[in-house]
Amino acid sequence: MNDGQGGVWDVLLILALLFGAAILLGWLSGRILGVRRGFLRSVAAGVVGFLGGLLLIDLQEGEHLTEALDVNAEDTDWGLFFEFLLGFLGYTLIITLLASLVIAAILRPRRRRGWRMPHPIRAIRDRIAVLARFRDIAAAARRNGLVGPHLASRSGLATPEGARALRKTLEESGGMLVKFGQIASTREDLLPPVITDELAELRTSVPGLPPEVVEGVIQEELGSPVGSLFAEFDDEPLAAASIGVTHRAVLHDGRRVIVKVQRPGVEENVRRDGRVLLWAARQLSARSESARAMGLNDLAEELVEGITDELDFTMEAANNAAMRQARADDVGIRFPEIFPDLTTRRVLVMEEVDGDPVSDAIAVADTGVPPRVIDDRIMDSFLGQVLEDGIYHADPHPGNLLIAPDGTVSFIDYGAVGHIDPVTLEGLQQLALGFAMRDPAVLARGVRRIAGRAGESIDIASLEFDIGTVLTDTQGGGFDPRALSEIIRVLNRHGVGAPRSLTILARAVLTLDGTMRMLDPEYRMGPAAQARMGKIVADSELNPRDQLTRELARSLPALKSLPQIGEDVALQARAGRFTIRVDRFEGPDGQRVESWLNRILFTSIGVMGLLGSAVVLVAAGLPSNDDVGNALRIVGLVGLGLSSVMLMRVVAQILNDRDPDDPL
Repeated sequence: MNDGQGGVWDVLLILALLFGAAILLGWLSGRILGVRRGFLRSVAAGVVGFLGGLLLIDLQEGEHLTEALDVNAEDTDWGLFFEFLLGFLGYTLIITLLASLVIAAILRPRRRRGWRMPHPIRAIRDRIAVLARFRDIAAAARRNGLVGPHLASRSGLATPEGARALRKTLEESGGMLVKFGQIASTREDLLPPVITDELAELRTSVPGLPPEVVEGVIQEELGSPVGSLFAEFDDEPLAAASIGVTHRAVLHDGRRVIVKVQRPGVEENVRRDGRVLLWAARQLSARSESARAMGLNDLAEELVEGITDELDFTMEAANNAAMRQARADDVGIRFPEIFPDLTTRRVLVMEEVDGDPVSDAIAVADTGVPPRVIDDRIMDSFLGQVLEDGIYHADPHPGNLLIAPDGTVSFIDYGAVGHIDPVTLEGLQQLALGFAMRDPAVLARGVRRIAGRAGESIDIASLEFDIGTVLTDTQGGGFDPRALSEIIRVLNRHGVGAPRSLTILARAVLTLDGTMRMLDPEYRMGPAAQARMGKIVADSELNPRDQLTRELARSLPALKSLPQIGEDVALQARAGRFTIRVDRFEGPDGQRVESWLNRILFTSIGVMGLLGSAVVLVAAGLPSNDDVGNALRIVGLVGLGLSSVMLMRVVAQILNDRDPDDPL
């Protein structure tokens, strides 16, 4: 028994030594090659090098090595032992370097990303939770036929059967996946109607939270008990969703409010289900051509990012404050106030809105305001948000637009708000002008401006032709809710990814169009928006005097420095020291050229070293050099090893610079 246990411990000790040696060899080879690799790749290269070194040294002179290591011998040959040890280390290192190069050549390079030591217990717990979630979702997918050979075709996922299997799988999986599916149902710009229509039927019956849990979260976040914060608080939830629950309450000054409380542990659930969703999107994209054609990976990343942003209620409060200030003069439109002093990351307090969804035809009729007038008001406010303010409500579905008895429409839920940077805003204004003028040239230049630096590579003539086709296909040249989605497709055909701000806006426009059609089925967004867009842009951009004043203000710092620059140039010219220098390789181009020159020089030195080492080894074998043969042999072998390492380092650097998206 003891012998058996001793044998097990000996095996474990050998394995531990092998693993430690592999880690050390992998790290050392990475340092020598000048690249950073993943832990598993380093260990794999180290294991191959260690075992390869043992094999080569044994094949070379195994019997002599056994004699050198014979502890029972009277006179141990330590010189022979160290000779074999150095040979073993040399073989091991060279094989490890070669194994590293082979692994780097076969496998895709790792993306460079930041790394931090995770909390061990939390990391294990999260990994177990994710794996368990994978198992449950995979089982639901198999039961509903989501995983199968029919999905490998181009139209597999976009068929009624595939869409139904996806919806049933999300429903059975529950949790945040239902929320992801509900958001995906609004992405008509990316997903085919058969999928969005099916996902729109997703229903979730989420229970509320016990009153003590709600009160505990409020007290933890706001630092005071519910009784001291509110004069009245309704324990019965008004609504319950996967992220949080809402309750009615009354402030001490008599104002009626809605309190939204985030569910405990929802951040962990979002992180877990988000990882599952991203993994599932990658798997479907790898197996289904239709999933790849829909850009399922990009959609999954956008959904996860959007849900993550909604978890911070303070962002909703900031969005609300910005929109209330910018759109205070909108006729018939309100933006209910969110109280920042009573809002934290997990608790939000907003004034209660007296109204019904605009999809309620009876509530709209009772206001006495014609539906077309209400649509015009919503349109005016939305276009002003987009083209003037650069911040707009990005999810204007009927449930987020409530109509009061006097016909006032309130925008609620500021978790989904689009932000437009100044450069993109100028591009959108140019697009609006192009739609108003029905001019593809103006539209093409606006599209290039929105695309940023990536748009510089687009052929403007070809882009104008494609934009002209879009104008022709969308209501005979006017603006159409589909126009932005078509422009995104044009950018994709030109090899330029549309900025996320444009995709979010395209989705919001389509959602708004559907909402306004519920109010008035005869309402057409295109003609109504076209005239208003032209007026907004004309009022804000086309005043020549204001335009000139703004451009002069931008150029003022440069204009002020012109006299001094002119004087400096004149003094240098008078003194004969005026020179003009053009640096053709400045910035990133210069660094890249310098890097390649260094590699060429490094390679040349390595090749010369190999040739020189080979000559020295040949000289060591000549009979006339017997007296210095050993010395020449050592010099040749060392030179051969160093030269080989230099060449392998160059190859490793080239493989490390390969584009991670390159299929090779």
